[in-house]
Amino acid sequence: MIIKGGTFGPVATNSYVVFGERGGPAIVVDAPLGAEPWVEHTLAQNDLTPEALYLTHGHWDHCVDAYLWARKGVPVWAGGGDEDWIADPAPFNPALFGFPPKTPGVALDRVLGEGDTFAVGDLEFTMMHTPGHSPGCWVAWEKHHGEVLVGDLIFAQGIGRTDFPRSDPGAMITSLGRVLTEIPGEHRIYPGHGPWAATMAEAEPWARMFM
Repeated sequence: MIIKGGTFGPVATNSYVVFGERGGPAIVVDAPLGAEPWVEHTLAQNDLTPEALYLTHGHWDHCVDAYLWARKGVPVWAGGGDEDWIADPAPFNPALFGFPPKTPGVALDRVLGEGDTFAVGDLEFTMMHTPGHSPGCWVAWEKHHGEVLVGDLIFAQGIGRTDFPRSDPGAMITSLGRVLTEIPGEHRIYPGHGPWAATMAEAEPWARMFM
């Protein structure tokens, strides 16, 4: 399993290209502002075919460029809960993002639910609903290889903010407790911001400070 990552946009949002081997299928994870050229280069460099754009949640910095992939015919997937933000990706926090021009939204081609799986070649991700940062925050866990797409739930040294519209601090604590209990400590996390490939065990002490 191979995960390539890059960081883009006004609040340094991570995007990933995930694949099993060169020359096969891939998924693109999140669509921050300006990531598309890097993603296209990464796909071409590894002879990959994008099967889907997977959005970890519906905050503006993660989905603003989703329409670029939809226009190419790439299906857009996400867990349920933030569909309205993905359909109309206006910045929900002007203090962070200012007032950029209105961006086209997308209707999801697939809305994933708790326990659903999606495959990328021989890779299989299982969905876990982890609300708190937003209602539609989800974790996608590849159990066999020990890799976890965690979005803005947990970072290498912190957790996602819960002072945004529709955030829920109580739900965040519950979601953190769930992943720290259910996901083995040696499994690596790929968050929406900051360093990636830290283990869950390395991230846990930082998360515990907010619980």
